Amino acid sequence: MIRQFGLRDFSSVGKLQRHGILLGLEEAFTRSYRPLLAAMAAYLTAHGMGTCTYVSVDDESGAVEGFVQVRLRRNRPEADVVFLAPALHEADDLGQVWVRLLKHGCLDVAGRGVKRIFARLPEGGPEVEPFRQAGFGVYTREDIFRITPGEIEERLATVRPFPALRPESVIDSWRLRQLYMAIAPRLVQQAENLVESGGDSPSLDWVGFGRREGYILEDREEIIGYLQLWQGQMGHWLRILLHPRAYDQVDHLLDHGLACWQRYPRRPLYCGVREYQGGLRGPLEAHGFQFFATQAIAVRHTTVRVQEPVRRLVPALEKRVEPTTPMVNSK
Repeated sequence: MIRQFGLRDFSSVGKLQRHGILLGLEEAFTRSYRPLLAAMAAYLTAHGMGTCTYVSVDDESGAVEGFVQVRLRRNRPEADVVFLAPALHEADDLGQVWVRLLKHGCLDVAGRGVKRIFARLPEGGPEVEPFRQAGFGVYTREDIFRITPGEIEERLATVRPFPALRPESVIDSWRLRQLYMAIAPRLVQQAENLVESGGDSPSLDWVGFGRREGYILEDREEIIGYLQLWQGQMGHWLRILLHPRAYDQVDHLLDHGLACWQRYPRRPLYCGVREYQGGLRGPLEAHGFQFFATQAIAVRHTTVRVQEPVRRLVPALEKRVEPTTPMVNSK
């Protein structure tokens, strides 16, 4: 049986969280996450809104055997699977517990209007298979590069801000989407549904915690480069988007990012590079970054419930037509 988190699950979730896995390297490397605190905050403030926690209970013993947390994205019909417990290495038969939890969680948030559910998984790890069985598909991968202050002390003394960059503003949203569409393959755009949603690119706001600053590089009123930094509790996160014709400016953007990083508390700096951004790898390594990890980015498109009346095509043969609720599976 699977149910939504309640006060009776407080102790079990508190114990299981020590054996779980936090999904998404952005979050794992930059902030401390407490699953029980997130579950309690959602339960006490909005009855499951924000972070939805689902608990799997053994039908015979009544013991809690696992839980999953799905975080709803603000102002978008999207969500992220952020935590699962126990981790798969804790027992051989946990894969099916994960599958049941994921399927239940996806159905429940679909009822809240969520159309797309994302997950960031360790590349090549055992976590990928249960997600595949639950209807998720990997649509891109991301390499994570890392640098620490002690590794480049001499270089940090010489980096300077790039004067051609200006701070990001709210009026840049539409042109940033155009930059994203010029970079991302069609398959990625379809998976993230950028064109239809009209919202900000998910690749621009995945981290979403702590202080953020963004900088714009323009050419004839077109945005050709974007640099974004997030300040975290345990590490900081850098993301760069460059138009194909602007790669000759990549060193300037990296110098600017490192100059901004110097103002932050002395913690590691991570940079995510998606597989279609191969031109960033060489410059990152030249600036002292080292490859650190890879994550697979997956999505599940939920079943959408549409309420509409059936058309009366042959009035003489029907006395009354009631509204129906067809199911459209967009998976």
